[in-house]
Amino acid sequence: MPYIIAALIVSFLVTLLIIRVRLRLPRSWNRDAGSRRANRVREVHQHGVGRIGGLGIAAGLFASFLARYFDAAAHALDSATLGLILLGSALPVFVAGLVEDVTQKVSKELRLVFALVSAALAGWLLNAWVVRLDVPWLDVAVAVPAVSIVITCLLVAGLTNAFNLIDGFNGLAGGVSALILLGISYVAFKVGDIPVMSAALTLVGAITGFMLLNFPRGLVYLGDCGAYLLGFFIGVLSILLVGRNHEVSAWFPVLLCSYPVCELLFSIYRRGIVRGSHPGLPDLAHLHHLIYKRLVRWLVGTDLPLHRTQRNSLTAPYLWILTSIGVVPALVFWQATHVLQIGSLLFAVGYIYAYARIVKFRAPRWWVLRKTHHRPPSSPE
Repeated sequence: MPYIIAALIVSFLVTLLIIRVRLRLPRSWNRDAGSRRANRVREVHQHGVGRIGGLGIAAGLFASFLARYFDAAAHALDSATLGLILLGSALPVFVAGLVEDVTQKVSKELRLVFALVSAALAGWLLNAWVVRLDVPWLDVAVAVPAVSIVITCLLVAGLTNAFNLIDGFNGLAGGVSALILLGISYVAFKVGDIPVMSAALTLVGAITGFMLLNFPRGLVYLGDCGAYLLGFFIGVLSILLVGRNHEVSAWFPVLLCSYPVCELLFSIYRRGIVRGSHPGLPDLAHLHHLIYKRLVRWLVGTDLPLHRTQRNSLTAPYLWILTSIGVVPALVFWQATHVLQIGSLLFAVGYIYAYARIVKFRAPRWWVLRKTHHRPPSSPE
């Protein structure tokens, strides 16, 4: 617990420092950065503030893991070693995301390459390779080392990018990540995998420190560097948990991460097949964008900056609930492969159903928050 609190405090302080430094930058730099961000279709972010909040999370993780390295308690050294190696393996994709946040000049293809490099590093240094998928014919394939390496890198890189896709609103990616990490830590505790449990809970602490300044006011954003870091950690910890503990079904992380996975796969289908465009092109047609524009907007309907921020922050709880629909059954049936497979299928069907209802303006009434009527401000006499 002290190390989780340490991660929270360091993450909060570093994130606060980022905000203060960002507010002291020259206005001309702010205008240039704002114009660059305007081209990135993230219109829901109303304040021209920093997009490097992931630095605070990384600092919180590093401080906590380093302090644990000098602790003589049982499992402390193993936990610190795992955490520091994970953080070091994440550096290529984290730095690529950080440079993109600052310059907006790093291509998606290059960031994907760095994600693959990070995945390969973690696999090599931690032996974090996919060794089973609990599907007989697929298990035969991953028994081949080359196939295992390719699948591992693709899965980790895919999940890393999936969390970047859902990073669009205050508290969204951070809240979803915290729920998933709590699920990983619970099952790791059940099987006695203390290093994995410790790494997951430490990251939850670091996320909490960041969220204190991100949700609901949006004083700072996670950015590509932060989203990549969260997705990478979750991907590698999931592989380690399954690979080191045979009683954990390989389908546990599938249902646990069903929301970001569905978002990624459906976005590729929607852009690449339905529209015939590049799957990596940004748009405003993700599920969280539809919830913002077609469900939450009825609660706070004016264009005042304060009301836009309120709508922004009211979007994330919808997706927290959706994530919980996958997390809760995954925690209950973490050993039952067939149940987890059925659950994953049902979640995917439910996701597509919800998307179709919202995009066609046919969302059930109980999905829509009631509109709050705001009296216009009185003009000065």
